[in-house]
Amino acid sequence: MAFKFNSFSFVSLSIVVSFAFSHVVAAHDDRKLLNSFEHVSNTLALFQSPDGWQPIDVNDPKVVDIAKFAVNTENSLLKSVQLEFDSVSDGQFQVDNNGTTYQLTIVAIEFDEANEYSAVVYENSKDNVRKLISFD
Repeated sequence: MAFKFNSFSFVSLSIVVSFAFSHVVAAHDDRKLLNSFEHVSNTLALFQSPDGWQPIDVNDPKVVDIAKFAVNTENSLLKSVQLEFDSVSDGQFQVDNNGTTYQLTIVAIEFDEANEYSAVVYENSKDNVRKLISFD
């Protein structure tokens, strides 16, 4: 029995092979893509604590501005003592759907003596609203 070349069979077989090959390549690419997402996620997790708090840059102008806001707000509440902002020594922040909460350790001068204070400031960037939650 001789083998006859049938163009219809050849085209059909070519389509089936191409289709199968494209699914194998796509599945491989999907795994590569998924692995790359997992890698990025794992890398980001190294910089975040499990509870969502992230470290701050104490020299970031925005962080310094928020710390000055905390000192100025505390000064407006305390009439007997006026603190003078010196620096931010430590802190962290957490972002949620409504805004950002900052926990800062602030160095301020009171009667020519530097003291550390803990401040929590909430900022809603959508409404440009800052609120001093606590200052100890």
